[in-house]
Amino acid sequence: MTDPVLSPDGKWMWTGTEWIPAPPNSSQSANVSLQDSVIGGDVTITQNNAEDIAAAKVTALERIGFTGQSSPEELTSAQEGEVEQVLEMSEQLVRHGIEIDPFTENTLGIAAQFVGKIHSAQQHFLRALEISRKNGDRKGEAASLNNLALIARTRGDLAEAEQLLRESLAIMREIGDRKGEADSLNNLGEITRIRGDLAEAERLYQESLAIKREIGNRQGESASLLNLAIIAQTRGDLDEAEHLHRESLAIMREVGYRQGEAASLGNLGVIAQTRGDLAEAERLYRESLAINREIGDRKGEADSLYNLAVIAASRGDPDEQRRFDTEVVKIHREIGIPIDQWFIDNGY
Repeated sequence: MTDPVLSPDGKWMWTGTEWIPAPPNSSQSANVSLQDSVIGGDVTITQNNAEDIAAAKVTALERIGFTGQSSPEELTSAQEGEVEQVLEMSEQLVRHGIEIDPFTENTLGIAAQFVGKIHSAQQHFLRALEISRKNGDRKGEAASLNNLALIARTRGDLAEAEQLLRESLAIMREIGDRKGEADSLNNLGEITRIRGDLAEAERLYQESLAIKREIGNRQGESASLLNLAIIAQTRGDLDEAEHLHRESLAIMREVGYRQGEAASLGNLGVIAQTRGDLAEAERLYRESLAINREIGDRKGEADSLYNLAVIAASRGDPDEQRRFDTEVVKIHREIGIPIDQWFIDNGY
């Protein structure tokens, strides 16, 4: 029989689904295995040590692909269940007054956001921010502010998102975190682009790109190039947009960034469509759709399907257009993004 997992004060025991009062003498166990209490594995935690509990959860999420501020491109249904199990265990700890470190809170928040639990993600980020400020952890504070800004953007509150990102950017510059600075600049550029200030968005993207090249962040470089291509595309400079998209696509394929590859293919499809080459546009959209489905990117899948619906309409095929549109609406209902917010975010 596996020894029970105890809270740091020894007063609570994890049953596998919830925390209950620990039975008498249960605190005498020296070590407990996370095997039957979270998602399985070989992590061992020591009772009365909150750091071990937090580390076990981070290790569990890292096995799935959540590392720091990064997320996996896709999750199997089993992995989604594992993430939700870890999130539930975390909520149980919080309800019983057990404090988790900011890094772990931010990782949990990113995982929650990935599986569509936006409110849960926000609560994790808020706790990370509170603890970071209490401990004087400036890097943790900046990361938490950046994550909260992404939540605000998802809700459509661009003013709050911008304010949070500017706070994060100021801290990143203060502590000399160049990667964090580049990320904040990129995210500010995204907010500014959605608001329609293309000149300021371009300036922010260019500043972010320069830092990413300076520190050798190739995936980040490809993302900045893609964003600059979208600016050129919006202005109607199709030649410059295509050049930037192809430069971005080459790097994404080099580093194996499949989600970005799908986005670049989709944008190249829009350029082909604008030029009147519907056959090439459809080919690119279908290639993008295949990648989005392969990696489980539901929002990306909806984007590709919407573009294919537009092609069907241009060809005068209302039945196929209706089929694609129905799939788009279905996906947005499943992932919880209002269709009107999606249109705003994508510039339609």
